[in-house]
Amino acid sequence: MMPVLSSLHCPTLPSLLLTLLLGFTGTAGEEFQVNQPESSVSVTEDILTLACNVSAHSPAGPVLWFRKNGPEQQLIYSFNGSHFPRVNQVENTEVNQTDYSIRISDVSPKDTGTYYCVKLTIGHPDMAYVSGSGTYVSVNGASHELFQVQQAEMTQTVSTGDTVTLSCRVPDSFPKGPVLWFKGTGPHRELIYNFKGGIFPRVKEIGRTTKAGNTDFSIHISEISLADTGTYYCVKFKEGKPDLDFQSGPGTEVFVTRTSSHIAPGAPERHLMTTRGTKLRKNLL
Repeated sequence: MMPVLSSLHCPTLPSLLLTLLLGFTGTAGEEFQVNQPESSVSVTEDILTLACNVSAHSPAGPVLWFRKNGPEQQLIYSFNGSHFPRVNQVENTEVNQTDYSIRISDVSPKDTGTYYCVKLTIGHPDMAYVSGSGTYVSVNGASHELFQVQQAEMTQTVSTGDTVTLSCRVPDSFPKGPVLWFKGTGPHRELIYNFKGGIFPRVKEIGRTTKAGNTDFSIHISEISLADTGTYYCVKFKEGKPDLDFQSGPGTEVFVTRTSSHIAPGAPERHLMTTRGTKLRKNLL
């Protein structure tokens, strides 16, 4: 949801658009809602339909669609009659004043990003606006590595007592939300690291995750033990109440082996004696 702007004079369209582009988080109260039922959509290079419904009897004001891809934010469609060559409304909004879905034709990889349906209410002197939660669009035929959570290593083998590095890259075109590391999947998965905070004494992050545009969410886990054997997943969440799983990396399976210090006392000597005995028998033969 988008933030409330109150006690502002009704701006001209350019300044209004600039205000809208400043952010897509917040709420403008409970008077009406903008619903985008699909959190993500995957399409081929053809036609894309984006659903949006606005509560009935919502205040007067326009509805706009925006696309956000990393730092880039772009006006996609306005229902005020302006011309957008590849975009059309699905329903006649003069007849159905709750359906503001759109259809985009000739879709290509450049259309990847998160799309927001935004309702404005304009009054004198106040203006407020509400946004849907966003729909992330991935385009089949695009370079999939650019639009997926990437974990470079399928497997890692490490000795007890050592440190393992688990790599993860998350596209900055994804919706706003945290990244977490888990061991295992399902309802009983174990939280390994949260970049927002918490106590994880053996885990350190590698990337500069507080830097704008950061995509590196790799971690180090130190003092590895046999109990650390398992599969680790880097998971991107979509911000909400609560945050929801958006996309998981394919997982990195970690195998832990015992170091020589964990071999039973006397084992190396017995191995050496056996080797010498074998050589001695060969010499006698």
